[in-house]
Amino acid sequence: MSSPHQFRDHTNVGLELIVVALTLLPFLALLFFYSSLPERIPEYLNLSGDVAVWGRKSLFSVFRLPLMALDLQMLCLLMKYGIWQGIATRNPEDKEPSATYRKEAIKLSLSLWDWFRAFIAIKLGASSLEIIFYSLERFRSLTTVTRITSWTSSILGIAGAAFYGYRLLTVNRKLKETGGRRQIRREINHQNSGAIFYYNPDDPSWFNDRYSPNFANKWVYLFLACLLGLPLLMFLPMLNT
Repeated sequence: MSSPHQFRDHTNVGLELIVVALTLLPFLALLFFYSSLPERIPEYLNLSGDVAVWGRKSLFSVFRLPLMALDLQMLCLLMKYGIWQGIATRNPEDKEPSATYRKEAIKLSLSLWDWFRAFIAIKLGASSLEIIFYSLERFRSLTTVTRITSWTSSILGIAGAAFYGYRLLTVNRKLKETGGRRQIRREINHQNSGAIFYYNPDDPSWFNDRYSPNFANKWVYLFLACLLGLPLLMFLPMLNT
């Protein structure tokens, strides 16, 4: 199977513009209204849309959700890039129909991460603005709009994930039947202690066959940093309420 030439070949410009806009606009809106926000702002909402936890106004508490959205976008984009980068390790001598199923599986995997990115951009973009709408009386009527947007995006996100997940399972089953699910053999000439610390600069993949991160790949460190930063953004405000 011939691998795609460039990562941008799997990039939808329209989708990227929407994701960037919905990720960055909340930063600008919150920055504009920051001085108008009261000293107590909503931190967490319950499922019915009522404020469950109030917190003290600070740069971190106000921009927490947009930062989460940015962090998650980075995670999803890195996962998409990691999948594409791993294509270089595929066997170029695969014949039909194995090569066809493998190509379709990769395309579905990349599309799934794009779907997650769109879902995150819409949901967290709307949720980020709730700080303004719940805090300032003149915008209170817009809370309904953000709640509807948030719930709708969640439903569509789950439905899309189920759709792509089902198609991936179907394609992978066919790929296995054709013998295309062979494990990729890599020459490991660097330390791989207990399959936990894997370091191989010659391996373009992010993970080895046992799903241990390849610490020779610089993108793994950025991915781990984003992964560790997510729970901090989610739960740290509880300590300052």
